[in-house]
Amino acid sequence: MDKQQLILQAARTMFSQYGLKKTTTDDIARDAHVSKATVYKYYRNKAEIFDDVVDMESRQLLEMIRSAIERETDVVGKFRAHLLTKMKRLNELIVVYRVTQKNWGEYWPHVEEARKRLIENEKEIVREILRYGVKSGELSVPNINLTAHIMVMSLKSIEFPWAIDGFNVSLSKYVDTMVNMMIDGLRKR
Repeated sequence: MDKQQLILQAARTMFSQYGLKKTTTDDIARDAHVSKATVYKYYRNKAEIFDDVVDMESRQLLEMIRSAIERETDVVGKFRAHLLTKMKRLNELIVVYRVTQKNWGEYWPHVEEARKRLIENEKEIVREILRYGVKSGELSVPNINLTAHIMVMSLKSIEFPWAIDGFNVSLSKYVDTMVNMMIDGLRKR
């Protein structure tokens, strides 16, 4: 692992434990086993490090989703893989979700751009699935861009574990119900 990756991994750990304000560049350097000068070789300040950690986590999530989708052969399987992977992995994304959920105001300037990029990438993934469904004859979608936008934005409500708390239903059952609701409205008749 190169030094920049060591810095990002250390920063991810530090931000998850102490937050953005309480984590110092010295803490990150010490945890990464590099000098403070090495940290400054890659980053001007702690906010830039945080931005890169958020981007790293977003890329990891998108890679996991794409990989899961590629293994599926039908539209329902692809949407199910998308949602299950996303929901399972959100808890692992320490900085993007867990930390920011607690102190949103503190992190907003740093995550807003990454959040927008993540949403746009997710819309592209959903557009690809919709195109696949139309091409395979499984779906009839008159406006793929609008449909992808509505689906992604609607699914934002279930991203956090507290969104399904109290329903006493497994994540798998929750996702299956959601996918069936989405697909039944788009299924070619």
